[in-house]
Amino acid sequence: MSQGQLLSLEDIIRLSERESGAYGLLDAGLRDRVATMVDWINERGPYQPEQVRAMQAQFQRLLTTRLRLAQDRQRFPAIAQERIERPVFIIGFARSGTTLLHSLLAEDPDVLKPQSWHMYTPSPPPGVGPVASGRIAYAQRQVEAWMDFCPAQQMMHPYIDKGAHQLIEDEELFTLDFRNAYPYHFYRVPTLDSMGTLKSDQVAAFGFHRELLQHLQWNTGRSRWVCKGPSAQLNLDALFAVYPDALCVWPHRPLGEIYASHVSLRAAIYDTIAGKPRDWSSQARGHVEGMKAAIDRLIASDLIDDPRILHLDFREIAGDPQAAVRKVYERQGREYSAAMAGRVTSWLADPENAADRFGRYAYSYEALGLDRAWVEELFVDYSRRFGLA
Repeated sequence: MSQGQLLSLEDIIRLSERESGAYGLLDAGLRDRVATMVDWINERGPYQPEQVRAMQAQFQRLLTTRLRLAQDRQRFPAIAQERIERPVFIIGFARSGTTLLHSLLAEDPDVLKPQSWHMYTPSPPPGVGPVASGRIAYAQRQVEAWMDFCPAQQMMHPYIDKGAHQLIEDEELFTLDFRNAYPYHFYRVPTLDSMGTLKSDQVAAFGFHRELLQHLQWNTGRSRWVCKGPSAQLNLDALFAVYPDALCVWPHRPLGEIYASHVSLRAAIYDTIAGKPRDWSSQARGHVEGMKAAIDRLIASDLIDDPRILHLDFREIAGDPQAAVRKVYERQGREYSAAMAGRVTSWLADPENAADRFGRYAYSYEALGLDRAWVEELFVDYSRRFGLA
Protein backbone atom coordinates (compact mmCIF):
# COMPACT_ATOMS: atom_id res chain seq x y z
CA MET A 1 0.00 0.00 0.00
CA SER A 2 1.30 3.46 -0.95
CA GLN A 3 2.43 5.68 1.88
CA GLY A 4 0.29 8.76 2.52
CA GLN A 5 1.52 12.07 1.13
CA LEU A 6 0.77 15.79 1.49
CA LEU A 7 0.80 18.81 -0.81
CA SER A 8 4.03 20.76 -1.06
CA LEU A 9 3.66 24.54 -1.08
CA GLU A 10 7.11 25.04 -2.58
CA ASP A 11 6.43 22.59 -5.43
CA ILE A 12 3.17 24.38 -6.27
CA ILE A 13 4.86 27.78 -6.30
CA ARG A 14 7.87 26.62 -8.31
CA LEU A 15 5.75 24.86 -10.94
CA SER A 16 3.37 27.83 -11.24
CA GLU A 17 6.22 30.31 -11.68
CA ARG A 18 7.81 28.11 -14.33
CA GLU A 19 4.54 27.72 -16.21
CA SER A 20 3.63 31.41 -16.08
CA GLY A 21 7.11 32.90 -16.34
CA ALA A 22 5.98 35.35 -13.65
CA TYR A 23 8.98 35.09 -11.35
CA GLY A 24 9.04 37.38 -8.34
CA LEU A 25 5.36 38.38 -8.58
CA LEU A 26 4.11 36.25 -5.72
CA ASP A 27 3.56 38.94 -3.07
CA ALA A 28 3.59 38.06 0.63
CA GLY A 29 -0.18 38.26 1.01
CA LEU A 30 -0.89 35.90 -1.89
CA ARG A 31 1.80 33.47 -0.74
CA ASP A 32 0.26 33.45 2.73
CA ARG A 33 -3.20 32.69 1.35
CA VAL A 34 -1.90 29.84 -0.81
CA ALA A 35 0.00 28.47 2.21
CA THR A 36 -3.13 28.72 4.37
CA MET A 37 -5.14 26.75 1.82
CA VAL A 38 -2.41 24.11 1.45
CA ASP A 39 -2.25 23.72 5.24
CA TRP A 40 -6.07 23.56 5.48
CA ILE A 41 -6.14 20.69 2.99
CA ASN A 42 -3.07 18.90 4.37
CA GLU A 43 -4.58 18.88 7.86
CA ARG A 44 -7.30 16.64 6.44
CA GLY A 45 -4.79 14.22 4.90
CA PRO A 46 -2.65 12.31 4.27
CA TYR A 47 -3.52 11.38 0.69
CA GLN A 48 -2.57 8.81 -1.86
CA PRO A 49 0.08 9.88 -4.43
CA GLU A 50 -2.44 10.07 -7.29
CA GLN A 51 -4.69 12.29 -5.17
CA VAL A 52 -1.80 14.65 -4.42
CA ARG A 53 -0.95 14.90 -8.12
CA ALA A 54 -4.56 15.72 -9.01
CA MET A 55 -4.87 18.35 -6.24
CA GLN A 56 -1.53 19.87 -7.15
CA ALA A 57 -2.64 20.26 -10.77
CA GLN A 58 -5.67 22.28 -9.67
CA PHE A 59 -3.56 24.46 -7.37
CA GLN A 60 -1.02 24.98 -10.12
CA ARG A 61 -3.64 26.01 -12.68
CA LEU A 62 -5.15 28.60 -10.33
CA LEU A 63 -1.84 30.04 -9.16
CA THR A 64 -0.45 30.18 -12.70
CA THR A 65 -3.53 32.14 -13.80
CA ARG A 66 -3.26 34.45 -10.79
CA LEU A 67 0.42 35.17 -11.49
CA ARG A 68 -0.35 35.93 -15.14
CA LEU A 69 -2.86 38.54 -13.98
CA ALA A 70 -0.11 40.21 -11.95
CA GLN A 71 2.15 40.03 -15.00
CA ASP A 72 -0.50 41.68 -17.19
CA ARG A 73 -0.93 44.48 -14.65
CA GLN A 74 2.78 45.25 -14.97
CA ARG A 75 2.73 45.02 -18.75
CA PHE A 76 -0.34 47.25 -19.15
CA PRO A 77 -0.24 49.89 -16.37
CA ALA A 78 -3.41 51.53 -17.73
CA ILE A 79 -5.43 48.61 -16.37
CA ALA A 80 -5.03 50.03 -12.87
CA GLN A 81 -6.58 53.32 -14.04
CA GLU A 82 -9.86 51.74 -15.19
CA ARG A 83 -12.87 53.14 -13.38
CA ILE A 84 -15.55 50.64 -12.38
CA GLU A 85 -18.61 52.84 -12.05
CA ARG A 86 -22.12 52.03 -10.85
CA PRO A 87 -21.84 48.23 -11.09
CA VAL A 88 -24.91 46.11 -10.38
CA PHE A 89 -24.63 43.24 -7.91
CA ILE A 90 -27.33 40.59 -7.66
CA ILE A 91 -27.17 39.47 -4.04
CA GLY A 92 -29.29 37.22 -1.85
CA PHE A 93 -29.82 33.56 -1.13
CA ALA A 94 -29.68 30.97 -3.89
CA ARG A 95 -33.03 29.77 -5.24
CA SER A 96 -34.59 33.21 -4.78
CA GLY A 97 -34.43 34.29 -8.42
CA THR A 98 -30.83 35.52 -8.43
CA THR A 99 -29.66 33.43 -11.39
CA LEU A 100 -32.72 34.26 -13.49
CA LEU A 101 -32.35 37.98 -12.84
CA HIS A 102 -28.62 37.88 -13.52
CA SER A 103 -29.21 36.06 -16.80
CA LEU A 104 -31.82 38.56 -17.97
CA LEU A 105 -29.76 41.65 -17.08
CA ALA A 106 -26.77 40.08 -18.85
CA GLU A 107 -28.73 40.07 -22.12
CA ASP A 108 -27.96 43.76 -22.52
CA PRO A 109 -25.24 43.87 -25.22
CA ASP A 110 -23.61 46.86 -23.53
CA VAL A 111 -23.15 45.00 -20.25
CA LEU A 112 -20.04 43.18 -19.08
CA LYS A 113 -20.49 40.13 -16.85
CA PRO A 114 -18.10 37.57 -15.33
CA GLN A 115 -18.15 34.32 -17.29
CA SER A 116 -16.43 30.97 -16.89
CA TRP A 117 -13.74 31.70 -19.45
CA HIS A 118 -12.81 34.82 -17.47
CA MET A 119 -11.98 32.52 -14.58
CA TYR A 120 -10.02 29.94 -16.56
CA THR A 121 -8.23 32.07 -19.19
CA PRO A 122 -8.38 35.79 -18.32
CA SER A 123 -4.86 36.48 -19.59
CA PRO A 124 -4.00 38.35 -21.72
CA PRO A 125 -6.69 40.99 -21.10
CA PRO A 126 -9.59 40.84 -23.59
CA GLY A 127 -8.86 44.47 -24.48
CA VAL A 128 -5.54 43.55 -26.09
CA GLY A 129 -7.29 42.14 -29.15
CA PRO A 130 -9.49 39.27 -30.35
CA VAL A 131 -9.62 36.45 -27.81
CA ALA A 132 -8.09 33.30 -29.25
CA SER A 133 -10.64 30.55 -29.82
CA GLY A 134 -8.33 28.13 -28.03
CA ARG A 135 -8.81 30.04 -24.78
CA ILE A 136 -12.57 29.61 -24.99
CA ALA A 137 -12.15 25.95 -25.95
CA TYR A 138 -9.89 25.34 -22.95
CA ALA A 139 -12.43 26.89 -20.58
CA GLN A 140 -15.17 24.83 -22.22
CA ARG A 141 -13.22 21.62 -21.56
CA GLN A 142 -12.71 22.57 -17.92
CA VAL A 143 -16.42 23.24 -17.35
CA GLU A 144 -17.35 20.00 -19.12
CA ALA A 145 -14.86 18.07 -16.98
CA TRP A 146 -16.66 19.35 -13.87
CA MET A 147 -20.08 18.50 -15.35
CA ASP A 148 -18.87 14.98 -16.13
CA PHE A 149 -17.53 14.67 -12.59
CA CYS A 150 -20.74 15.96 -10.96
CA PRO A 151 -23.65 15.42 -13.40
CA ALA A 152 -26.26 16.37 -10.79
CA GLN A 153 -25.23 19.99 -11.37
CA GLN A 154 -27.11 20.06 -14.67
CA MET A 155 -30.44 19.35 -12.99
CA MET A 156 -29.80 21.49 -9.91
CA HIS A 157 -28.06 24.37 -11.68
CA PRO A 158 -29.15 24.03 -15.32
CA TYR A 159 -27.30 27.05 -16.71
CA ILE A 160 -23.94 25.41 -16.17
CA ASP A 161 -24.35 23.89 -19.63
CA LYS A 162 -23.56 27.31 -21.10
CA GLY A 163 -19.97 26.14 -20.63
CA ALA A 164 -17.25 28.71 -21.20
CA HIS A 165 -19.87 31.46 -21.44
CA GLN A 166 -21.71 30.49 -18.27
CA LEU A 167 -22.34 33.41 -15.94
CA ILE A 168 -20.42 32.89 -12.71
CA GLU A 169 -20.65 34.05 -9.11
CA ASP A 170 -18.29 36.45 -7.39
CA GLU A 171 -17.49 33.71 -4.88
CA GLU A 172 -15.86 31.81 -7.74
CA LEU A 173 -13.73 34.83 -8.63
CA PHE A 174 -12.53 35.09 -5.01
CA THR A 175 -11.04 31.60 -5.40
CA LEU A 176 -8.65 32.96 -8.01
CA ASP A 177 -7.11 35.03 -5.21
CA PHE A 178 -7.11 32.00 -2.86
CA ARG A 179 -9.71 33.46 -0.50
CA ASN A 180 -12.00 30.42 -0.56
CA ALA A 181 -12.20 26.98 -2.15
CA TYR A 182 -14.97 27.03 -4.77
CA PRO A 183 -15.72 23.37 -5.50
CA TYR A 184 -15.57 23.73 -9.32
CA HIS A 185 -11.85 24.43 -8.93
CA PHE A 186 -10.95 22.12 -6.03
CA TYR A 187 -13.06 19.06 -6.74
CA ARG A 188 -9.95 16.87 -6.78
CA VAL A 189 -9.59 17.45 -3.02
CA PRO A 190 -11.38 14.36 -1.69
CA THR A 191 -11.76 15.82 1.80
CA LEU A 192 -13.40 19.06 0.64
CA ASP A 193 -16.74 19.48 2.40
CA SER A 194 -17.32 23.24 2.20
CA MET A 195 -16.25 26.24 0.17
CA GLY A 196 -14.83 27.87 3.27
CA THR A 197 -13.64 31.44 3.66
CA LEU A 198 -10.00 31.13 4.54
CA LYS A 199 -9.31 34.84 5.02
CA SER A 200 -11.71 37.20 6.76
CA ASP A 201 -10.63 40.45 5.08
CA GLN A 202 -13.66 40.96 2.87
CA VAL A 203 -12.65 44.48 1.84
CA ALA A 204 -9.44 43.04 0.39
CA ALA A 205 -11.46 40.30 -1.32
CA PHE A 206 -13.67 42.86 -3.05
CA GLY A 207 -10.51 44.85 -3.80
CA PHE A 208 -9.21 41.91 -5.83
CA HIS A 209 -12.66 41.58 -7.43
CA ARG A 210 -12.36 45.20 -8.59
CA GLU A 211 -8.86 44.55 -9.99
CA LEU A 212 -10.22 41.65 -12.01
CA LEU A 213 -13.08 43.76 -13.39
CA GLN A 214 -10.52 46.41 -14.36
CA HIS A 215 -8.52 43.71 -16.16
CA LEU A 216 -11.56 42.49 -18.09
CA GLN A 217 -12.89 45.98 -18.87
CA TRP A 218 -9.68 47.71 -19.96
CA ASN A 219 -9.67 48.85 -23.60
CA THR A 220 -12.98 47.13 -24.44
CA GLY A 221 -15.08 50.28 -24.82
CA ARG A 222 -17.63 49.00 -22.31
CA SER A 223 -17.92 49.89 -18.65
CA ARG A 224 -21.24 48.61 -17.29
CA TRP A 225 -21.08 45.53 -15.09
CA VAL A 226 -23.66 43.14 -13.71
CA CYS A 227 -22.32 40.66 -11.16
CA LYS A 228 -23.85 38.09 -8.83
CA GLY A 229 -22.70 37.28 -5.30
CA PRO A 230 -25.14 35.16 -3.26
CA SER A 231 -23.21 35.77 -0.04
CA ALA A 232 -22.62 39.49 -0.56
CA GLN A 233 -25.60 40.46 1.61
CA LEU A 234 -23.51 39.20 4.54
CA ASN A 235 -20.68 41.63 3.62
CA LEU A 236 -22.48 44.76 2.45
CA ASP A 237 -20.13 47.05 4.35
CA ALA A 238 -17.13 45.60 2.50
CA LEU A 239 -18.88 45.71 -0.87
CA PHE A 240 -19.83 49.37 -0.49
CA ALA A 241 -16.36 50.24 0.82
CA VAL A 242 -14.90 49.12 -2.52
CA TYR A 243 -17.87 50.03 -4.74
CA PRO A 244 -19.54 53.04 -3.08
CA ASP A 245 -21.75 53.73 -6.11
CA ALA A 246 -22.91 50.14 -6.63
CA LEU A 247 -26.53 49.08 -6.88
CA CYS A 248 -27.34 45.86 -5.05
CA VAL A 249 -30.46 44.04 -6.21
CA TRP A 250 -31.67 41.74 -3.45
CA PRO A 251 -34.40 39.20 -4.25
CA HIS A 252 -36.23 37.67 -1.28
CA ARG A 253 -38.07 34.38 -0.90
CA PRO A 254 -39.38 32.57 2.19
CA LEU A 255 -36.43 30.48 3.36
CA GLY A 256 -38.66 27.56 4.20
CA GLU A 257 -39.28 27.19 0.46
CA ILE A 258 -35.61 26.97 -0.45
CA TYR A 259 -33.58 25.61 2.45
CA ALA A 260 -34.02 21.95 1.46
CA SER A 261 -32.60 22.74 -1.98
CA HIS A 262 -29.58 24.51 -0.42
CA VAL A 263 -28.63 21.40 1.56
CA SER A 264 -29.42 19.00 -1.29
CA LEU A 265 -27.15 20.91 -3.65
CA ARG A 266 -24.33 20.89 -1.09
CA ALA A 267 -24.84 17.16 -0.58
CA ALA A 268 -24.79 16.40 -4.31
CA ILE A 269 -21.54 18.35 -4.79
CA TYR A 270 -19.55 17.32 -1.74
CA ASP A 271 -20.70 13.69 -1.65
CA THR A 272 -19.55 13.37 -5.26
CA ILE A 273 -16.20 14.91 -4.36
CA ALA A 274 -15.79 12.55 -1.38
CA GLY A 275 -17.04 9.55 -3.35
CA LYS A 276 -19.28 8.52 -0.47
CA PRO A 277 -22.45 9.74 1.27
CA ARG A 278 -22.05 11.96 4.31
CA ASP A 279 -24.48 12.48 7.18
CA TRP A 280 -26.22 15.60 5.90
CA SER A 281 -29.13 15.25 8.31
CA SER A 282 -27.07 16.35 11.30
CA GLN A 283 -25.11 18.91 9.30
CA ALA A 284 -28.32 20.42 7.93
CA ARG A 285 -29.56 21.34 11.39
CA GLY A 286 -26.27 22.96 12.37
CA HIS A 287 -26.09 24.84 9.07
CA VAL A 288 -29.63 26.20 9.35
CA GLU A 289 -28.93 27.47 12.87
CA GLY A 290 -25.78 29.23 11.65
CA MET A 291 -27.78 30.71 8.80
CA LYS A 292 -30.36 31.95 11.31
CA ALA A 293 -27.65 33.76 13.31
CA ALA A 294 -26.33 35.43 10.15
CA ILE A 295 -29.82 36.56 9.15
CA ASP A 296 -30.46 38.01 12.59
CA ARG A 297 -27.32 40.14 12.15
CA LEU A 298 -28.56 41.18 8.72
CA ILE A 299 -31.95 42.28 10.00
CA ALA A 300 -30.28 44.37 12.70
CA SER A 301 -28.06 46.16 10.18
CA ASP A 302 -28.89 49.72 9.10
CA LEU A 303 -27.52 48.88 5.65
CA ILE A 304 -30.70 46.96 4.81
CA ASP A 305 -32.48 50.28 4.25
CA ASP A 306 -29.62 51.80 2.26
CA PRO A 307 -30.96 53.43 -0.94
CA ARG A 308 -28.26 51.59 -2.89
CA ILE A 309 -30.23 48.37 -2.33
CA LEU A 310 -33.27 47.44 -4.42
CA HIS A 311 -35.36 44.79 -2.67
CA LEU A 312 -37.49 42.51 -4.86
CA ASP A 313 -39.94 39.77 -3.97
CA PHE A 314 -39.25 36.43 -5.68
CA ARG A 315 -42.89 36.38 -6.72
CA GLU A 316 -42.30 39.59 -8.69
CA ILE A 317 -39.35 38.09 -10.52
CA ALA A 318 -41.04 34.77 -11.27
CA GLY A 319 -44.43 36.29 -12.08
CA ASP A 320 -43.26 39.17 -14.30
CA PRO A 321 -39.54 38.98 -15.09
CA GLN A 322 -39.84 41.82 -17.57
CA ALA A 323 -41.15 44.18 -14.87
CA ALA A 324 -38.39 43.12 -12.47
CA VAL A 325 -35.67 43.95 -15.00
CA ARG A 326 -37.38 47.28 -15.72
CA LYS A 327 -37.24 48.15 -12.01
CA VAL A 328 -33.48 47.67 -12.00
CA TYR A 329 -33.06 50.00 -14.97
CA GLU A 330 -35.34 52.60 -13.41
CA ARG A 331 -33.42 52.51 -10.13
CA GLN A 332 -30.22 53.19 -12.05
CA GLY A 333 -31.84 55.95 -14.08
CA ARG A 334 -31.28 54.10 -17.33
CA GLU A 335 -33.67 53.77 -20.24
CA TYR A 336 -35.26 50.35 -20.59
CA SER A 337 -35.41 50.21 -24.36
CA ALA A 338 -37.78 48.21 -26.53
CA ALA A 339 -34.74 46.39 -27.91
CA MET A 340 -33.70 45.25 -24.42
CA ALA A 341 -37.26 44.21 -23.59
CA GLY A 342 -37.23 42.13 -26.78
CA ARG A 343 -34.02 40.40 -25.73
CA VAL A 344 -35.56 39.51 -22.37
CA THR A 345 -38.65 38.13 -24.11
CA SER A 346 -36.51 36.05 -26.47
CA TRP A 347 -34.39 34.65 -23.65
CA LEU A 348 -37.46 33.62 -21.68
CA ALA A 349 -39.01 31.96 -24.73
CA ASP A 350 -35.89 29.99 -25.69
CA PRO A 351 -36.30 26.31 -24.65
CA GLU A 352 -32.53 26.16 -24.14
CA ASN A 353 -33.06 28.42 -21.12
CA ALA A 354 -35.89 26.45 -19.53
CA ALA A 355 -34.99 25.74 -15.91
CA ASP A 356 -36.37 22.19 -16.14
CA ARG A 357 -34.76 21.14 -19.42
CA PHE A 358 -32.67 18.56 -17.53
CA GLY A 359 -35.58 17.58 -15.29
CA ARG A 360 -36.62 18.62 -11.79
CA TYR A 361 -34.88 17.50 -8.62
CA ALA A 362 -37.25 16.40 -5.86
CA TYR A 363 -36.06 18.42 -2.85
CA SER A 364 -37.21 16.87 0.41
CA TYR A 365 -37.14 18.01 4.02
CA GLU A 366 -37.91 14.45 5.13
CA ALA A 367 -34.72 13.16 3.48
CA LEU A 368 -32.75 15.69 5.53
CA GLY A 369 -34.42 14.76 8.79
CA LEU A 370 -35.80 18.29 9.17
CA ASP A 371 -39.27 19.64 9.77
CA ARG A 372 -40.21 22.33 7.25
CA ALA A 373 -42.53 24.06 9.75
CA TRP A 374 -39.60 24.36 12.18
CA VAL A 375 -37.42 25.93 9.48
CA GLU A 376 -40.17 28.37 8.52
CA GLU A 377 -40.69 29.39 12.14
CA LEU A 378 -36.94 29.85 12.55
CA PHE A 379 -36.92 32.43 9.76
CA VAL A 380 -40.24 34.10 10.47
CA ASP A 381 -38.51 37.40 11.33
CA TYR A 382 -36.85 37.44 7.91
CA SER A 383 -40.18 36.86 6.19
CA ARG A 384 -41.86 39.60 8.21
CA ARG A 385 -39.02 42.07 7.61
CA PHE A 386 -39.32 41.76 3.84
CA GLY A 387 -43.07 41.22 3.56
CA LEU A 388 -42.93 37.61 2.40
CA ALA A 389 -45.93 35.32 2.61
